[in-house]
Amino acid sequence: MIVVRRAAPDDVDAIRHIGLTTWPVAYAGLVSDEFIADGLAQWWSTQVVEYGIKNGITLVAVDGDELVGMTGLGREDDFWVMWKLYVLPDHQGKGVGKALLDAAIAALPEGTPELLLDVLVANEQAIGFYRSQGFTESERTPDRDLGVELMWMSLDLDRT
Repeated sequence: MIVVRRAAPDDVDAIRHIGLTTWPVAYAGLVSDEFIADGLAQWWSTQVVEYGIKNGITLVAVDGDELVGMTGLGREDDFWVMWKLYVLPDHQGKGVGKALLDAAIAALPEGTPELLLDVLVANEQAIGFYRSQGFTESERTPDRDLGVELMWMSLDLDRT
């Protein structure tokens, strides 16, 4: 049974394992090996994971005693953005991503009007998942630093 909970400081190594395992698989064939290596170093470092736990909303999905997925959200100006949602390959397609997303939405402050995320335009699997959960495309933007095109998606959280 999957349990989703708030990440704790002693989850850092397990969260890093999720990122270091999923990133090369998720982005193989979509971006260069250099992009993957740079992203692993930049976004999955111990310091970045610790910062997310301390300053944002970081949730983990636990199956027994194993962390099998994670999501990380943070404030960007006046908006909440889901920067990460990753599930270990052996646990994909089993509802872990949906459980993490549902818990992330529930963890947002009351009155949050929408949740944003960005995804590589080439990442059709992720886009399909997010669309199935109610996200819609907001805009596409080139990321010149990364050399990729990003799709921004939003989920209306009007709970009235």
